[in-house]
Amino acid sequence: MYSIEFTETSKNLLKKLDKKDEEMILNKIFSIRENPFRFLKRLQGEKLWRLRIADYRAIIDVVVSANKIIVVRIGHRKNIYE
Repeated sequence: MYSIEFTETSKNLLKKLDKKDEEMILNKIFSIRENPFRFLKRLQGEKLWRLRIADYRAIIDVVVSANKIIVVRIGHRKNIYE
């Protein structure tokens, strides 16, 4: 099972969302701990992955050697990739 870590940026972005969206995002992120690659899609030209959560996206870095999932950024799909 992978452990989950959040960057300060992702924590701040989560706090700005309403409680319903925050809870939905956290539930989805914690649900991928068993087999994260089943739900993740590689970002083109980067070592990062994206997790689709309704209209939101989480940009994630997976450290396989340490069994760690690092949530880099969270945001709405219209502006997360900028």
